[in-house]
Amino acid sequence: MKSAVMLLVAMVLFASVVAQAQTRTPMPQPDAATVKAFEEKVLAMHNAFRAKHGAPPLTWDTTIAAYAKRRAAYISQHYALSAGHAGLEGYGENLHWSGGSSAVFPKGGAAAESAVKSWYNEVGRYNFAKPGFASGTGHFTQLVWKASTRLGCAIVQGKATQRWETYVVCNYSPPGNYQGQFPANVLPPK
Repeated sequence: MKSAVMLLVAMVLFASVVAQAQTRTPMPQPDAATVKAFEEKVLAMHNAFRAKHGAPPLTWDTTIAAYAKRRAAYISQHYALSAGHAGLEGYGENLHWSGGSSAVFPKGGAAAESAVKSWYNEVGRYNFAKPGFASGTGHFTQLVWKASTRLGCAIVQGKATQRWETYVVCNYSPPGNYQGQFPANVLPPK
């Protein structure tokens, strides 16, 4: 009898979760102007930081941007960045997450600036005297990786239980962060 009651309670809870999921309001997504502002800002910031390290400018790649959008949509279905970098298809990747209590989508330029600055700020922990991969500097090194030539990024919004979340995904080709290649690809600032 006790197991039957527990089964009934579990079924009621499951039905409640399913009903909530089916009535969930779609997440607001950026309009075309926000996406355009985001793309322009994210590319400009990448190239400004890369110039500081003697890396050539990246070019925007719409195929990579479409891939980044799929990645962002997938990642937004998980809490914060818990989905990680699983399932990458030959690209380097930087992820950024921010959360807040507002359903207002951030302006594209502001989201780009927040993400790219956070990745670049790892420069302070990078040891140029002993170049190589280190925990806490992989975003920075991918951003300035000299051999990377193309970039595609996306921004999406998702909703966790108690907050609204903004996800920024940037993918790079060719990917960076290869052992043995750091001295030629991550140069000290000029």
